[in-house]
Amino acid sequence: MNQNFSPNQLIRFCKKTEINDYGITRSDLIAALEVRLKEINDGSFEFTLKTVSDHYLTECLEEKLILRKLNDNLKRLYKDEQSNRRIIVSQMKTLLEESCPMFILKTDIETFYESVERNRLIEKLKDDGMLSYHSLKLLNKIFSNPILVEDNGLPRGLSISSTLSEIYMRKFDRWVKRFPGVYFYARYVDDIIIFANQKETAAAIKEGINSNLDKGLRKKESKTEIFNIENSFNKSIQYLGYKFTIKKNKRNVEVVISIADKKVQKIKTRLVNSFLEFSKTKNFNLLENRIKFLTGNFSIRTNNDGNELKAGIYYNYQYLNDFNVLGDLNIFYHKLIHSRTNSFGARISAALSRNNKQVLSKYSFIHGYKNKVYYNFKPEVINQIKRCWI
Repeated sequence: MNQNFSPNQLIRFCKKTEINDYGITRSDLIAALEVRLKEINDGSFEFTLKTVSDHYLTECLEEKLILRKLNDNLKRLYKDEQSNRRIIVSQMKTLLEESCPMFILKTDIETFYESVERNRLIEKLKDDGMLSYHSLKLLNKIFSNPILVEDNGLPRGLSISSTLSEIYMRKFDRWVKRFPGVYFYARYVDDIIIFANQKETAAAIKEGINSNLDKGLRKKESKTEIFNIENSFNKSIQYLGYKFTIKKNKRNVEVVISIADKKVQKIKTRLVNSFLEFSKTKNFNLLENRIKFLTGNFSIRTNNDGNELKAGIYYNYQYLNDFNVLGDLNIFYHKLIHSRTNSFGARISAALSRNNKQVLSKYSFIHGYKNKVYYNFKPEVINQIKRCWI
């Protein structure tokens, strides 16, 4: 496998739009990459990282490409990919519709990224002997950066952190998958769900989680629970943003899928904060963009070839089969627009003109979901939209 950090290798990881976004030519980028590679070889290279909230990033295109190549080296060597949320949800729905005995253990890991012992992880990578000298050198450059050197754990926001966390969890994943009586196991970053055929199996795994997690990691006790599906009809399991409610009728089991309570509350809080911010700034265009963002769908550019990952009310929750939650969100939203019954309502009503209310009233969570309504937001507009929600 080619782990070389040559200009020709790195340029493959440049997204088509980035050349234009950065206002440079391809030849200019190649020349800049040659300078950075010379710095890597003579030991003078440093990453210019910065923090945004609790995330880390670099704004330098050459450094972004170096990080992408480093991440690709890791992923191809260790053949680790983060689990697909949509596939997990689909598999869960199928399993929950079965009438066989099942005991479900749900848990997650306490402060996952921050608790990974990266020195231990680096030693593991060295011992494995698969990663090239330059790849290991660049990993050490990241973790010895002045902005990171005082902290343990993996830096949120950098693509390599997701890949490194998957490598760190490999031993635990193998332990669960090989445990007798386990017939389904899924982990999405730190959210874990396990289907077992006996209560004793689920209980034994629950008891052994901490001792089988790698050093520094431990389960979150408050989010660790065993569900007995035979005794859980009309009760709910919430996982990966969804709420699964199992209902039994004469012939089969029905699985009702809604949005998780925590996610519904998050949407409502964002609505409230959007209106509060508008009452201060009177920026109606920004308020309307925020409502579009919440009730509709949009794209996040991710792939090197320019393809886009879609997100939003439909794409985040496309397995819904209970649309009452969308109706409830609509009711809450329209009350925010039209209510005058308390100080908050009076404040918002005074800030909105009649025309403003008419414009806002056309937006709907149900319409945005069922019609997959799409809005094209530039990255800087998305950042502006999210500013009052952080």
